[in-house]
Amino acid sequence: MKNMFRILIVSTVLTIIAGAAFAQLSPEYRDWAKGPVQFIMTADEQAKFSQIKTDADAKAFVDLFWARRDPTPGTPQNEYQADFEQRVKYADEHFNEGRRKGSLTDRGRILMLLSAPSRIERSGAQSTTGVGIPGEGRGADQNMPKQVWVYDKPPVSLGPAASRISFVDQFQNGMWSLERGTGLDVMDVTRRVQQATIVSPNLTEAPKAQAAPAASAQTLPVTPPAPSTAAGIGTIKTASLKTAIDEFKAAKSSPYKSISVGYTELLSPTGEFFVPVQLYVPKSAELTAAQVTTFFGTVEDATGNAVAMFEEPATLSTSNGDLYFDRSLTNLKPGTYKAILGLSDKDGKPVVITSAPMELKALAKEETAISRLVLSSDVHQTETAAVAGAPYAFGRVKIVPKGDHNFTNKDELTYFIEIVNPGIDEATNMPKLQVKLELVGTGTKEKPGRTISAPITDATPLPLTGAPGPGQYAIMAGIPLGEMKTPLPAGDYTLRVKVYDQVKKLSWTAEQPLKLTAAAAAPATTTSK
Repeated sequence: MKNMFRILIVSTVLTIIAGAAFAQLSPEYRDWAKGPVQFIMTADEQAKFSQIKTDADAKAFVDLFWARRDPTPGTPQNEYQADFEQRVKYADEHFNEGRRKGSLTDRGRILMLLSAPSRIERSGAQSTTGVGIPGEGRGADQNMPKQVWVYDKPPVSLGPAASRISFVDQFQNGMWSLERGTGLDVMDVTRRVQQATIVSPNLTEAPKAQAAPAASAQTLPVTPPAPSTAAGIGTIKTASLKTAIDEFKAAKSSPYKSISVGYTELLSPTGEFFVPVQLYVPKSAELTAAQVTTFFGTVEDATGNAVAMFEEPATLSTSNGDLYFDRSLTNLKPGTYKAILGLSDKDGKPVVITSAPMELKALAKEETAISRLVLSSDVHQTETAAVAGAPYAFGRVKIVPKGDHNFTNKDELTYFIEIVNPGIDEATNMPKLQVKLELVGTGTKEKPGRTISAPITDATPLPLTGAPGPGQYAIMAGIPLGEMKTPLPAGDYTLRVKVYDQVKKLSWTAEQPLKLTAAAAAPATTTSK
């Protein structure tokens, strides 16, 4: 904790020294460095900002500050800045402690540095005043409310102490502090994150703002990458994993158990394009979560060039007895790709590898379109709300796509589509959308499949930005297959969803193949006489 206090002391000294200069700035800039950006500012940046005396110089500094952290220089969008601002918004809405803004609390600081944890482990008598944390009473020290933020894939390579970060509510009053004596070196974590997030350290002036291209996906201009963007592709450091991918690409058949790759295209609430990707491991693969420690792989464009590579910690999650791992890709653009993805054990030995084509549709904030159709039989609430851009997570709602598209005829089949920039009805400030469902059986030439059609119905659009008005919306609904009078026969089907925008007078069709199996019959019960 000494290092943490050292950070506070340094910040206080800089604030005192800079007092005279800040007095000449407007409130917008005078308080900027006192906000959550203080956690990602280097000591050199703090010193330089303390000497600024005019709003014009302050604006130039702020623009350069974010430009140096832009993972995609040369594009209109700064993904890092947008993500950071979303984290600030979330922390201020959920972590406030009295008059202290949530983004400036201990939990806020860690969220600013490391983003959202993979999961949160809670123990002890939970506080009655902590946001979303039920509990009661004041207990003994051993029953002190505790949260452990677990980072399976931290943004920078850190030791075990930084992968499990503990917060305690010592007085059970909703004031959460970093737990002492855990070995966490906050100064070291801060320094590592500061170094990792600056992708253009030699930049001395923020690039001029560029207008977003209006061209279609097929005519997007090709911008030569800046020297710093090559690092944004990522890397595979373990030689055995590189070799495994090369051998997999050269092999005529796969030696690994069958797993599935699922993906879709989405826009974040602020309009950034991202691609949630999932590795789905069915029970038949005979793989356990304990066997897997690492996710790795590469994504290649149509010419065979790698545009993304990964090697990072991975923890498999469970869904209806199967396993899965998901993450969001933010450095891909609409187009045609081939993904080669796998999971390995602690010794760097691959346990599964698979490949899948990816056809990414164009989604743009200024245009109107729909995403790929996502099918699931597992939609549940999480304990905490996900940050924007988390894979298949919207607030506290988590969707687990069925990667192999295999369902039983008794499942609750849930479909999900994102609608980007639909027409807005002036009277309600909401879209007016309708849907028509068709479940088409594939069948054979001799015996055509059965088609079940539902009438057109009004849809309930869910604003993904959190408020009505222009933006992104979701249509999500369940189809209770088990409630059909006559169970659907096992076989191959296609779910077709037609969406009608009554304001803009547009329509789209999204469809996804699936396979139905007959649900196992419930065991018969006997009664003794």
